Amino acid sequence: MLDMARGFDGAKRGPRAIGWKATGTSANAELGPALATLRNRSRDLIRNNPYLSHALNVKVANLVGTGIRAKFKDKALQSLWKQWVKECDSGGLLDFYGIQAQTYRAMDESGECFIRFRSRLPQDGLSVPLQLQVLESDFLDSTKTGPVPGGFVILGVQFNMIGQRTGYWFFDQHPGEIATVPRNMVSSFVPATDVIHLFDAIKRPGSVRGLPEFATTIWKARDLDEYQDAELIRKKIEACFAAFVTTSDDSFQAGRPVSTAAANGPRVESLSPGLVEYLRQGETVSFAAPAASDGYKDHVSIELQALAAGTNTTYEQLTGDYSRVNFTSGRMGKMEFKRIMEQRQWLLVIPMLCERVAARFASTAYLAGLTPKPVADVSWTPERIEFIDPVREANGLISLIEAHLKSRKQGIRELGEDPDEVDSEIEADPFKKDATNFKTTVN
Repeated sequence: MLDMARGFDGAKRGPRAIGWKATGTSANAELGPALATLRNRSRDLIRNNPYLSHALNVKVANLVGTGIRAKFKDKALQSLWKQWVKECDSGGLLDFYGIQAQTYRAMDESGECFIRFRSRLPQDGLSVPLQLQVLESDFLDSTKTGPVPGGFVILGVQFNMIGQRTGYWFFDQHPGEIATVPRNMVSSFVPATDVIHLFDAIKRPGSVRGLPEFATTIWKARDLDEYQDAELIRKKIEACFAAFVTTSDDSFQAGRPVSTAAANGPRVESLSPGLVEYLRQGETVSFAAPAASDGYKDHVSIELQALAAGTNTTYEQLTGDYSRVNFTSGRMGKMEFKRIMEQRQWLLVIPMLCERVAARFASTAYLAGLTPKPVADVSWTPERIEFIDPVREANGLISLIEAHLKSRKQGIRELGEDPDEVDSEIEADPFKKDATNFKTTVN
């Protein structure tokens, strides 16, 4: 009676639903047991699957590019920031914009990434005594789950009794490091104020840890790899059989030249250009005709479309095949991709990473006696996504500005530039008032 009363086909039971197990557990109960496996398989595919590796490169290049840049209202703080971004990496390899790319890449690949604030001494010679240490998700002790005094821990993240994050349980070393790692590693508590946890918190309410971005494409990518390998092996096997000899000689064994009388000579079992071979009596030769790969290209194309959907990229971005794109279809795909990237920029990367770093930078500069205030007013300018047709799209932007539907500064920021810097460069341009002179000079 309950089955008959169900109003949704998707909730009905029957032969079609056999084997379909849908649980009602929380996001953490579902992700906890699977997190390590999903993370490791995602990394393996990024290392070995060219499509997913390229998809990740495309997303990092479009979301971060050469960096999401900060503009402080306080000019003195802005000057400090320009110097500090060059020395903020505790490893001494990247600047802050490189850390942005590294952190977002790790978030997509592994589901999450951590940045730990490291306070430094004044004698360390930094413009602001603060650095950033990027930690892979493996550093977090996922086995740490249960009640603790004053709160509880879920998958290595500690909360107080009202659900606020109070800290993280980190290992001192990466559990999979090549160097000697103690067998019984013990994690230690780090306050939440010293840690940035970058992950996609939008996907499901209550989620404590991050799900790898390519989790839904793991088996699709794996099956496609195996299918293409199988097709390649089939072609190699077919290429091994160039010709087939039919003979009435019962003593003949394939693959072994038979020594006979000198008049007859050894049997030739290889082919070369211009070869003329006289067959014996009772022998005939037929040449191999490899089977056509019917539907191979169409099948691979369909699978790649699924991979593109699962990685939130367009088919053309994933494969590099732009043969079927015109301006309209290319613009539609680019608009949807741009919207996804902007959502992740402004809802994840900027508030969870950039704003936290800027706030800690400002407070540290204040404590070091470098600025008069512990807080700062800052705006962010992401890297622009290139126009498909610069003339058409630039004219559209100009029309919106002239119709007062968008400010000029807003339009400049959308192009990935700082309005104040653009204006100062235009003001300093010697040709700005003499378009004719500029055109003549360029010609």
